[in-house]
Amino acid sequence: MELAPAEIVALNKVIKAAEAKKASAELPVGNHDVDFTVRVTGSLKRGADYTSKIVAKADPWTLLAAALSHLNGVTVDSLVKEALTADPALIKSLKASAADAIGKVKGPTETACNGKVTTKVAATVA
Repeated sequence: MELAPAEIVALNKVIKAAEAKKASAELPVGNHDVDFTVRVTGSLKRGADYTSKIVAKADPWTLLAAALSHLNGVTVDSLVKEALTADPALIKSLKASAADAIGKVKGPTETACNGKVTTKVAATVA
């Protein structure tokens, strides 16, 4: 018996990524046979498809390597030290500026996106 698309989405939404990651970490090494019944109840709502401007992904390591190649060793060492000791608020501000700069360099691209799915679902082991 195959599950319907709504049933698959509901199962996916019931288990939060953090819960699945934690359970995986707690699972002992070895083979684990499973056989259980789950009852999932609730509702799903899928919105209309839409387009969104998404900044094209850039490889930050290539960008960093290119930038550092224009600096001398003392300056690179100073940058590393500053990054390790910088105020978190300053880092957040700098990340926002860097994201804006990368957006200008790479440019946003219109991407077709599936409609958002919102749920009110719960699962119980039967």
